[in-house]
Amino acid sequence: MRRLFRWLKDKGVTAVITAERGRDQLTRHGLEEYVSDCVILLDHRVNEQIATRHLRVVKYRGALHGTNEFPFLIGDEGISVLPITSLGLNHKISTERIATGIPRLDAMLGGRGFFRGSSILLTGTPGTGKTIVSANFAQAAARRGSGCSSSRSRNRPTRSSATCIPSGCVWSHWSKRRLLRFHSARPSLYGLEMHLATMFKEIAAFQPAVVIVDPITSLMDAGTASECRGMVTRLVDYLKAGQVTSLFTSLTQAGHSLQQSEASMSSLMDSWILLQDFEGNGERNRVLYVLKARGMKHSNQIREFLISDHGIDVVDAYIGPAAC
Repeated sequence: MRRLFRWLKDKGVTAVITAERGRDQLTRHGLEEYVSDCVILLDHRVNEQIATRHLRVVKYRGALHGTNEFPFLIGDEGISVLPITSLGLNHKISTERIATGIPRLDAMLGGRGFFRGSSILLTGTPGTGKTIVSANFAQAAARRGSGCSSSRSRNRPTRSSATCIPSGCVWSHWSKRRLLRFHSARPSLYGLEMHLATMFKEIAAFQPAVVIVDPITSLMDAGTASECRGMVTRLVDYLKAGQVTSLFTSLTQAGHSLQQSEASMSSLMDSWILLQDFEGNGERNRVLYVLKARGMKHSNQIREFLISDHGIDVVDAYIGPAAC
C-alpha cells in the first residue's frame, strides 16, 4: 500500500482512498499515520431514533483546517456540511427600521419598529396571540413589497388570523405575488441538520426580507439542548449575514418562568417581547411588554392588547383587574 501511495505521488496523481474504520484506530491498517496527507473521518450515529452523519478532518498536511466535528447531509444537490464554529461575528449593522404591523407596538419601540436585520424573540403561553402577532408582522412585510417566509402551515394562519388583520388579508393574494411563502414540516420528520439545511435552501431560493419561525420550540425535541442552541445560532447568523429580519416564536408552558425558560436563547436575540395572560374577576386579559430591545429606546410598560374583528389593538398600560 505504501508503494502504491509513493507511485501515485511520483505521477502527480491525487488519490482518494476509502477505508473501513477499526475498533481502536481510524483505519484497520493505520495508513493515515504515515502516507496520507489528508484524513477525513466520517461517522453515522443514531440518537433518539434520529440518524445524523458527522464529519471531522483529522489531519491535513501543510494547511490550516478546522478540527471540530461537523454534521453533514447527503441530499438531492449533493453533500452539505453545516459548520457552526466557522461563523464570524462580522455582520453588517443597519439603522433602518421596519414596522411590526401593529402601530401601537411600533410606538412602544421608539415609534419606528424593529431594526432591519435584527433577530426577535416572541414568547408566550398557549393562546396568548403569538401567531396573530406574527401574522401582522408578515402582512406588514408583504405590504412593503419585501418577501416574507414562514415555517407555519399555509392553512393555519389563514384560518387563525384572517379576521384579526384589519385589511382582511388574504394569504393567497400575497403568495401569488411572490411576497409570501410558507414551508411546513413536522419536527420529527428528520434531524435538526436536515431542518436547518431545508431552511437555508428555502431562504436562498425565495430571498425574503423577513423570516418567521413559528414556533422554534417545536424543534427542541429533535435534539439535545446544545444541538438546539447550535442550530438556532447557525440560523440566526445566516439570516443576519443576509440582512434578513427574523422573528422566532417560543411556546412556554404555563407555570414556568418565561424569562428563565428562554435564557439560553435570549442572548442570540436583539429584541424580546413577552406575551402573558392575567386572570382575575372571571376574565382573562392578554398583555405584552418589551423585555429588551438592543440599541433603541423602548417602553417599560405592560400593555393590554385585544384581538377582535378589527385586528389587534394595544391599549393603555395594564393596571390589574377592575375592582367590583
